[in-house]
Amino acid sequence: MKNKGNHGRFRVAVLLLTDIITLYGILTLVLLIYKSFGGEYDLMILLDLWLLPAAVVLCNIFSRLYCGSLFYPGAGCSAVEELKRMTLSILGGYILLFAYLSLTRSSENYTRLGLLLSMGFSILLLPIFRYWARSVMRYFHKGEIPVLIAGAGLTGTILGEELIRDKYYGFRIAGYLDDAPEKQGLPLPGGKVLGNLDSALDIARREEVDYLITTLPLPAVGRRLNEWLTFFQHVMVIPDNRVFPILWVHPVDLYGLGAIEVGNRLKRALFRFSKLLCETVIAVVAILFLLPFCLLLALLVKVTSRGPVLYRAKRLGVNGTKIEVWKFRTMYADADRKLEQMLAENPEMEKEWREKFKLENDPRITPLGAFLRKTSLDELPQFLNVIRGEMAVIGPRPIVEKEIEYYGPHYEVFSRVKPGITGLWQVSGRSETTYERRIALDMYYINNWSIWLDYYIFLKTVKEVFSCHGAK
Repeated sequence: MKNKGNHGRFRVAVLLLTDIITLYGILTLVLLIYKSFGGEYDLMILLDLWLLPAAVVLCNIFSRLYCGSLFYPGAGCSAVEELKRMTLSILGGYILLFAYLSLTRSSENYTRLGLLLSMGFSILLLPIFRYWARSVMRYFHKGEIPVLIAGAGLTGTILGEELIRDKYYGFRIAGYLDDAPEKQGLPLPGGKVLGNLDSALDIARREEVDYLITTLPLPAVGRRLNEWLTFFQHVMVIPDNRVFPILWVHPVDLYGLGAIEVGNRLKRALFRFSKLLCETVIAVVAILFLLPFCLLLALLVKVTSRGPVLYRAKRLGVNGTKIEVWKFRTMYADADRKLEQMLAENPEMEKEWREKFKLENDPRITPLGAFLRKTSLDELPQFLNVIRGEMAVIGPRPIVEKEIEYYGPHYEVFSRVKPGITGLWQVSGRSETTYERRIALDMYYINNWSIWLDYYIFLKTVKEVFSCHGAK
C-alpha cells in the first residue's frame, strides 16, 4: 500500500494552509482598512503577525482539527466540536498575540480595536473558508479518504447515504463487506459489497484502504477487532442506534474497566437558562432590526392577495400544549377548505400529504408566498412566539397533532423541548429529507444539545436561507 494515508495527508495540508492564509489575510486586511480610515499604529506591526496563525495552528493540531492528527488523519471531531475548538483556538491565538505585542511594543505602536475586529471576523469567517476548502476538494475528488464499511444492513446503508452527501469528513466509500451470500456484489450507496468479513484484509490491500467503519453488532466487532487492528490504522465502530447521545459522552477508565458516561444537559438548569437568555436576546434584537422589513413584507402580502397578513398555524408546543405559530400568509383565502377538496379528489396528492404533510406543487400558494417560503421569510413573525415563550429560535420543527404517531416512543422526549424557528432538520436538506430522517435529526438535536450545536445550526441556517436550498 504505497499510497497509504496520502489522501488524508493532502486533506490535512489543505486545511492547514486554509487556516494560515485566512487568519493572516483577515488580520492584515482589517488592519490596513483600519489604517486607511485614520487609525493610528505602526505599520511594522504587520511583520509580527506571523505569531497569530502559528499559535492558532498549533492549538488546532493539539485540538485534533486536522482530521485527527497532523501525521495521519482519523475522523477528527464532529463539525460542531470543530466549531467550538476552532473558536477557542482563535481566542487563544489572539490572547498570545496581545501578550506578545504588549511586551515588545508600546501601546501607541499597535491598535487594540483593530485586533479585536480581526478576531471577530476570524471567528466568523474561518469556518466559512474551511467549508469552501472542503467543498473544492469534494468537487475535484481530492483529499478523499477511502473507507470500507463492514455491514451492509440498514445502518450501513444509512451511513453510505450520509457519506455520499458529506463534505466535512471527506470519506470516500471503497466498498462494503458482509457475510450474507445474497448480498455479494449488491450495489449500495457509494459502492457495492466486495466480499465477506473474512476477506477484509485482502480487499483492503487490493483497494489501498486502511480505514474501516463497522456497523456490525458489538459481539461481531469484538470477535474481529484484534485482527482488524493489526492492519487498519483506524477502525470506527458505529452502534446500531442513530440517536445515541455523542456530544455528552465521555470515556472513563474505571479501575481498568472501559466505560462511557452519558450526561443530560436538559436536566441542568444553568444550560437551560443560558439557552433561554441567548434566544430571548436574539429574538428582541431581530424584531427591532427587522421591523421595517417585516412591515414592507406585510404590505406586500396585503396588496397581492385577499386575506389577513398573518397566518396562525396550530401546532404542538412543550408537553403537547397547543400553540399558534405565526407566519406571513403564503396561501390564498380558504386554503384549508381547498386542501380538503383536493385531497378528496386526488388519491396521489392525498398520499403525498399523508406521508410528508406537504405538497410538492401546492396550488394554494400565492406567487409572493412561493418566494417567502423559498427564502423562509414567511417565518419571521415567529420571533414573536419566542418572546411569548412558546418557541425557541433553534429547536425541533413544530408538528401538528396527527404527526405524533410518526414519532412513536420518541415523542415523549421530543415534547420536552420547545419547537424552533430553525433547527437541525431545516439545515440538513430541509424539504428534501425523508420524514424518518427528519425524526432522527430532531432526536439527535435533543440528545446532543449544546450552545455550540445551536451556533452551528445558526451558521448553517444563514447559508441555507441565502442559497434557498431545499425550501418549499
